[in-house]
Amino acid sequence: MGLLVLGLAACGDMPDEGTVVEPATEASPGSGETTDTTNEISVTIVDGKLDPAELAGEIGDAVILDVTGDGTEHTLAIDELVDGETIAAEGQTEVGFTVEGEPGTLEITLDGQPAGTFERIAP
Repeated sequence: MGLLVLGLAACGDMPDEGTVVEPATEASPGSGETTDTTNEISVTIVDGKLDPAELAGEIGDAVILDVTGDGTEHTLAIDELVDGETIAAEGQTEVGFTVEGEPGTLEITLDGQPAGTFERIAP
């Protein structure tokens, strides 16, 4: 694994510093996932933005975004990936999706306002 990371870093394919890419975990049997890899990313809503605000995932992978609320119910969307999920005011809300499309950076919004970015990374 260490050699793979070094190889990708040398090619410039790693996300910018500050981007959160969580370790992959295997999808549970019978979960209905179309991929063998599920990435879990935890974020918190702070002042109408996500913390951390820069997220990433590899194309083809399933993602579970664990969002901790800030006391107010919100609607979260990620361009081309999540169409609008209700985030509970308190506790954690899981938002699941599969990373699809071409490599690039997508906007994440809360209640229609910019709240962060999601980078689709080529496999």
